[in-house]
Amino acid sequence: MVSKYDIFYVVAREGQTTVADILNILKKPKTDYQIIFNHIITLEREGFVKRDLNIKKINVLHSKKAKQLFDIIHSCAGNKIDYNILLREDMVKFLVNASKKEFFTLGDIKLNPRTFQIYVTALSNYGLILLISKKPIKAKLLRHHLVKEVFDFFDRKIDWYAPKKRSLMSQIKKEYSKYKKNLGTGYNLIQQIEKSKEQHFIYMSLHLEGNPATLPDTQKIIAKENTSNGYNSVDIQEITNYKKAVDMMVSYSGKKLKLTKDIILEFHKFAMNHTFHAGKFRQQNVVIKGNLEFKTSDWKMVSSKIDNLIERYNSFEKKKRKIGEVIVFSAFFHNEFQRIHPFEDGNSRLSRLLMLYLLRFHNLPVMDLPYGYFDDYLNLTKRSKIRDDPTFVYVIEEIVLFNLRKANREI
Repeated sequence: MVSKYDIFYVVAREGQTTVADILNILKKPKTDYQIIFNHIITLEREGFVKRDLNIKKINVLHSKKAKQLFDIIHSCAGNKIDYNILLREDMVKFLVNASKKEFFTLGDIKLNPRTFQIYVTALSNYGLILLISKKPIKAKLLRHHLVKEVFDFFDRKIDWYAPKKRSLMSQIKKEYSKYKKNLGTGYNLIQQIEKSKEQHFIYMSLHLEGNPATLPDTQKIIAKENTSNGYNSVDIQEITNYKKAVDMMVSYSGKKLKLTKDIILEFHKFAMNHTFHAGKFRQQNVVIKGNLEFKTSDWKMVSSKIDNLIERYNSFEKKKRKIGEVIVFSAFFHNEFQRIHPFEDGNSRLSRLLMLYLLRFHNLPVMDLPYGYFDDYLNLTKRSKIRDDPTFVYVIEEIVLFNLRKANREI
C-alpha cells in the first residue's frame, strides 16, 4: 500500500504536482485517490507539502526537515533500501538501542521478538547490520551516515558504541567450513549469487569514487539496458570498464594466476580504459583531493615500490597460509598499494579489486563491499590522516564474515 513517504518523494522530485499525476507516477488505480489525498493532508499538517489556493496543485516545502526526509528517501531508493521500514517509529527505537552496544542481542532491544527478527534480517540484507550469530541472534549495527541522518530527522541523539577491536576469526572459520561443505551441492547457485554481489561491489566501489549512478541503474547499465537518468558517457564507461576488470579479477583468481606487475597494469587498463593514462604508471606527483595529509609516493619511486610490493607478495605465497594470515596480508596490500598510488587516477578502485583478488585467490568468496562500511572504510583509507593497518584488518575481517554468512544464508 502507498505510504505518505512514497507521496512525499514524488512531490519532492516533481516540485509541484497533482493527485492525478501522483496516481499516474505510482501506477495506482483511481480508486486510491482518497488514500493519496489523505496522505497529502497529513504531509501538509506535518509541514512537508502545501496545496495552492485552489487546492489542486501540491508543492513541496523547502524546509530543513523536508530536505532531511528527501535525502534519506533518495539514499534508500538509490541503494534498494525500503525507506518505509527504516522510517518506522519502532525501527528508530531499535536503531537507538542498537547503536549503544557494539554487539547487541534481543535483550538489549526493547522490542517484540518477531519484529526484532524482521528488523535484523532487513538491515542485514541492506548491508547495515553485521550478523555475528543466528541462534541466538547477535549482531552489530554499522556506523553509516544514513543511520545518523535518520536520527537527526527524528531529533534523536546518537550514542555510538566504542569499537572494541576484537577478532572475529572463530566465526569466520566456522562460516568458511560451512561454505566449503555447501560448495559441493550448491556450486551453480553460488555462481548466480556471486553475479548479484559483483554488481553491488561495482556499484559500491564506484559510488565511493563519486559515480552518480544508483544501484538499480548500475545493474541496468551492466545488463546493457537503456537508462534515461541523464548520466554522462564517462559515468557509464566507468561502470562498463570496471565490470570488465572485475570479471578479469574473478577469472584470474579462480585460475590461481599469481599477481604480477603486468597483471596489475592489465587490470588498470581495463578499469580505466575511458582515460588516456589507462594501464600506465603516473609520471607526476599527485595528492588526494580533500586530504593533503594522505601521503603518496614520489612518481619516480612508483615502479620500484610496486616491484617491492610484488616481491613481498611472492614471499607471502611461498607457503600455505591460514585464513587470518590471508586477511592481514590482503589488508596490508590494499593500504600499501593505495599509498604508493601508482596511477594518476583509479588507484582506490584498483586497491579494492586487488584486495578481493588476494582473498579470492585463497578461496575466500568475498565479492561485496557492504553499504554499511562506507564510512569506516573511507575513514581508514583515503580519508585517513594516519595509517592504521591493525584497525583496517578488523574491518576486513567483518567484511569477510559478512560475505561468508550471506553466501551460506542464500545457498
